[in-house]
Amino acid sequence: MPYTTQYRPSPRPRVAALAILLALGVIAGGRATAGADAIDTNRQWEALPAPGDDGGRTTLAAAAQALRDLPVTLAGVRLDGTTLNALAATPADEPLLRAVRERLGRPVDLTDLLYFLDDVAAARGRLDSVDVHSGRARRAGILLHPDGVFGDTPRRYGGRRLEIRPPPNPPDLEPAPDGAPPGPRWTARYPNPADEAARLQALVDAGAAGFASRLRSLMAQCRDQGAEAYLYSTVRRRERGYLMYGAFILARARGPEAVARRAAELERLNAGWGLDIPIRWQTDDGWRATKEAARRMAEAYNVVYATRSGARHSNHYDGDAADLVVVDLPRRLTLAAPDGARRTFDLSA
Repeated sequence: MPYTTQYRPSPRPRVAALAILLALGVIAGGRATAGADAIDTNRQWEALPAPGDDGGRTTLAAAAQALRDLPVTLAGVRLDGTTLNALAATPADEPLLRAVRERLGRPVDLTDLLYFLDDVAAARGRLDSVDVHSGRARRAGILLHPDGVFGDTPRRYGGRRLEIRPPPNPPDLEPAPDGAPPGPRWTARYPNPADEAARLQALVDAGAAGFASRLRSLMAQCRDQGAEAYLYSTVRRRERGYLMYGAFILARARGPEAVARRAAELERLNAGWGLDIPIRWQTDDGWRATKEAARRMAEAYNVVYATRSGARHSNHYDGDAADLVVVDLPRRLTLAAPDGARRTFDLSA
């Protein structure tokens, strides 16, 4: 689920900085064979009626009927017949987009959600379950991505394969041995602190006790008012940042020359940055196998976006950043700043 936008503390944090975090929280498929790991996506209506004057209510009602026996989970939320029928019954005077976001507690792009449900319904007879985690949902455009809110570059659903099985959980994996090629097991080396308490303590240990206190207060205030708050990452090891970046760019290489070039560059950075990580960036089975191994590694990290600059100089390394997601916000949220000033945010629109 985490998009790696960084919140950087200042000596005198202001409520406006908290508003940015909250905005991130607000902003927070196909044909397949049985047991498939992915479905094709498009922007065509193949199994469900296209949204009409009712804004998509009829489409949701049809999805409730078509998917009533298929387990479909999106970003941890079950999209069953009861939920879809309740959304379809949204009164005409209530904005359907707001009803969907409030009912699901997720920053949904309504049009792309409906296209996703159509693709799942089209493959209904050939699927046993669908589980799309938040990172994939953001990449696919089903959930809003911060780029679409702050950068005016929304992600458009359709045209790519969408994985429908959850990636491996790094704590459940055996760490990759020295000399291993890319793969999910590298996520078990150089791990992040295991839970919220450990992540906050890592900030304290890094000399950022004030930052930890402000994060703790912000999360508590949001939770007290019914929101969900998740602290995914605080202090991060440099080795982990490098591996995340390497998996991300290698998975996006096109063709054998690009794979070889990027793998060689990653080896140079490994030495030049003084990391000495014992990874072998190319497999023995060709460039396609290398690209796929890197893709599975990036999926296990849940990397949505990564840059070379971020891998080299991330504020996470010194305890000056946190990946915080706040979703399922109430229509009105009141926050108190460390100096006691209070502000109420109207999120009803």
